[in-house]
Amino acid sequence: MKHILALAIVFATLSSNATEVVSFTKEDDGKTLLMFDNVNQGDQLLVKDAFGIILYKESIEKSGQYNKSFDLTSLPDGNYIFELDKKHQIRTYPFKVDLSVVTFNKEKLTVINKPIVNAKNNVVYVTSYNESPTDYKIEIFYNTNGSIYEKIHTETVKDTTTFGKKFKLLEDKKEDYKVVISFKGHTFTSVVNF
Repeated sequence: MKHILALAIVFATLSSNATEVVSFTKEDDGKTLLMFDNVNQGDQLLVKDAFGIILYKESIEKSGQYNKSFDLTSLPDGNYIFELDKKHQIRTYPFKVDLSVVTFNKEKLTVINKPIVNAKNNVVYVTSYNESPTDYKIEIFYNTNGSIYEKIHTETVKDTTTFGKKFKLLEDKKEDYKVVISFKGHTFTSVVNF
């Protein structure tokens, strides 16, 4: 019952963050003004091309509202995304450049909720929720010698929106563990120790 309640709280928190307001405004000089109503210090803002190559990266320095002008018209014709990497989510905003005309498609906004990894009493708990079904690859590594990790478990959770997993680890191995979860082209790594 405690695990179900914890999942419900996590999902309520994630869904409340999904209503963040963003606006893209074309300025008189042709630049695009990007505005987010709620960012946190340490969030990462990136511009990526269609191949996932990072063209621009900025660490948000101040929590609250974010405003910045970008000259996107100088980019070569093609598809791009703004990616806002927050503590619990990655939000992508696609746009297209065609003959120096920039077009945003707000309907194609995607939100990826990051998995949550907790550890207590030699048990690792992994939970995740995303709106569209996907396959999750879970790998657990044991720190055998300083920076060398040995894989001790791997599994795939197929075609699901929500999952919760519990992994019991050996009580005599009180060292660092690394939990790696991959889905939708992203990899998330958490280091836990007991």
